[in-house]
Amino acid sequence: MGAFAKIKCFLACIILYYSVYLYNYKCPTFASVDPSIIESNPLHSEQVALCELLHSGADFIQPYHAKVHEVLDEHVHSHPLFIEYKIKEKIVSARGKISSVVCPLAQQLFQATEIAEIHAYDHLSKVYQQAAGLLKKD
Repeated sequence: MGAFAKIKCFLACIILYYSVYLYNYKCPTFASVDPSIIESNPLHSEQVALCELLHSGADFIQPYHAKVHEVLDEHVHSHPLFIEYKIKEKIVSARGKISSVVCPLAQQLFQATEIAEIHAYDHLSKVYQQAAGLLKKD
């Protein structure tokens, strides 16, 4: 039972990471369709479909996201302690540090993921072709 929970958690983490990878790294590159990208990426059509799903999900969430920000503005950002301890300035400072340190590392990680994704696709397509060939012989 515990092994199944670990596998389920591992798969959920992979799906979450791949969604973040697609939404932040691959989907913006699909905005300008370049024929060389389509030829060099065998997963182009699947990734475009997944990007459309991600964007439709983001569009679905947008009204709820706006309501949450209204509640935060009304109850949290106007709170005296929030103003007294200058939390807004600290958040802005943290975002600046994140964008200067974490974003370049995430970009490198996404580039490595792109390479690993292509290698995995090539390997799995070869295995699939071999298996299909063995099944046809029988």
